[in-house]
Amino acid sequence: MKCPACRRENTADSSYCFLCGTALFSKPADRAKQPGNGIPIPNGKAIPDGKPIPSGKAPSAEKLQRSPTGIDGLDVMIGGGLPKGRVVLISGGPGTGKTTMSLQFLVNGCSKFGENGIFISLDEPLKKLLQETSEFGWDLKSLIDANKLAFIESSTLAGKFSVEELATQIKEVTSKINAQRICLDPLTFISIHYPDIVARRKVIMNLFDTLTATGATCIVTNESRGDTERAILLEEYLADAVLRLTSSRVDRGRVRTIEIEKMRGTIIDDQARAYVIENEGMKVISQSDLFTYAASLFSRKITEKSSKT
Repeated sequence: MKCPACRRENTADSSYCFLCGTALFSKPADRAKQPGNGIPIPNGKAIPDGKPIPSGKAPSAEKLQRSPTGIDGLDVMIGGGLPKGRVVLISGGPGTGKTTMSLQFLVNGCSKFGENGIFISLDEPLKKLLQETSEFGWDLKSLIDANKLAFIESSTLAGKFSVEELATQIKEVTSKINAQRICLDPLTFISIHYPDIVARRKVIMNLFDTLTATGATCIVTNESRGDTERAILLEEYLADAVLRLTSSRVDRGRVRTIEIEKMRGTIIDDQARAYVIENEGMKVISQSDLFTYAASLFSRKITEKSSKT
């Protein structure tokens, strides 16, 4: 049964919402009494255990804190930002902007929200990332020099890659710069070094435990190439939120879309929204749905072709 106040889904036999405390009754007359004991419920709110509510107010769940991404249009979709202190999985194919989105989250954290961050690169070296992000006007080197941003590269791990060594570095660097945001890119790297599925599952679970223990808001990226590769992915179950990035061909161009598959404790925009990667990074077109955006893009291309002829 859906709560009329916060829209949270509850079980069919729930008497009141276990998120906000609102009574779940179908008839207005039934709102005056709590089932079973006939105790009045002021303003339609539930009374836990039949005890009076101080000041006539219903108990409310502790408000979930947020880590704003600072990405245009995205925070609107997810209630103001990513759930603070949680692990978020960003999944998508090559070229969808997973790394860009992760770094933008960290850069905005440092420059706009006063939250230091760590970028764990298991794929690309820092030198290459510095070159690529300079196109967005992000001065990562200055943030690193100011101890607001730190990088951990797979090449800096002693000897053969091990999740234990990585976990140690994450803990040390988090403590050193008081990191409140952490991004790991990409999780696919783990599959290469741990081909055995049992060993890989254990490593992923340990890695998620390490990230959660830091208390930081964490982003983990993962490669996906289609529905066939999505069968029972452990990381999707472990993550508190899953964001999926896709890229589809439209005419001779491509339309990138973002979809929020799950985000615990959050009322989300469940529509697939278009996004673009421009001079300043990622921007979500949240004002219109995907079909409206695709139609306007197609119309604009036709107009441009007509003007040239």
